[in-house]
Amino acid sequence: MNKDLRKLLIVDDSEVDREVLKNILFDEFEIMEANNGYLGLEAIIRKHGDLDAVLLDVSMPVLDGFSVLKLMQQNKVDDIPVFLITAEATKENVERALEYNIQEFIKKPFDREDVLKRLKEKLGIVEHTELTEVDIAETQKYIQNLKEVYKRYLINFNKDVGHYTRMVALMKILLGKYAVSGSGIPLERAEVDIISEAAFFCDIGFMMIPSNSRGANHEEMNSEQYQSHTTLGGSLIRLNRMKQCEFFIHVCADLCVHHHERFDGTGFPNRISGKNNSAYAQMCRLVDEFDYLFYKYREHNELQFDFVAGELSRDKGVVSHEIFQLLLDSKYNIVMYYGSI
Repeated sequence: MNKDLRKLLIVDDSEVDREVLKNILFDEFEIMEANNGYLGLEAIIRKHGDLDAVLLDVSMPVLDGFSVLKLMQQNKVDDIPVFLITAEATKENVERALEYNIQEFIKKPFDREDVLKRLKEKLGIVEHTELTEVDIAETQKYIQNLKEVYKRYLINFNKDVGHYTRMVALMKILLGKYAVSGSGIPLERAEVDIISEAAFFCDIGFMMIPSNSRGANHEEMNSEQYQSHTTLGGSLIRLNRMKQCEFFIHVCADLCVHHHERFDGTGFPNRISGKNNSAYAQMCRLVDEFDYLFYKYREHNELQFDFVAGELSRDKGVVSHEIFQLLLDSKYNIVMYYGSI
């Protein structure tokens, strides 16, 4: 079995429904299953650190889906993405789902394409279909055109263009480690370049905030204005509907919207936690904070790296341990990069 497959738990008392879902998902995911709510809850608690998502049936005898969610919350196991399985997403079910960490409803009867699309989108799984030369060329052309516009904005309002340029380089370093870490997936060079370039635009949503367009500093914005740059940035990036640029658009919009989320669920705009946030968005946040702290030093050596990494490590809730370890493992490459600029 491929160790790099995401691990899903299907909790459903219907053997037929479990089989249908397994047939849909087995090529893309490693599947575990439970035929009732009690066994499902037991597996969730026991396999907490290994699970990437849970597909949970709403209607089950004795312990239904919402009872499982309540007990998960009581046991502080609420950082696993949960998809509710139901024949009908009623208003009552939707309202109750808002109380918990619910990703989406998966409706019966199951549609293969719909189920896979929902899971991959919400789990931040980027389709790594082979990028053609045309895709790469059109994407790079779009990135350069967008960068020219965004750079003019940054320069006109005294923003640090260099910070975002350095973020791109740091993302490339971390992605190289991620691809061979065992927790990541192999990436082609073009994919690494495109994902890294997407980090340059993580704050592009500030262009859409009227007060900021008049030159206001981030400190002069109210909290609502500041936080809105995430969703505004995602909306701006998604205005491009070119088929050849789909890979970049998906990744870049994800970074824009979610680079201020935290692994402990206290970030914004959606307060998502744990594995709900993509590895790429977590990397983006980490390199953003690292560069702000590290670049200001006159000396960019291993001693300063250790000091900055130590400062960042004090806040355990920002990114996952695995993502932070990528930074530590990249110390030599990062110090060498800063020494070259």
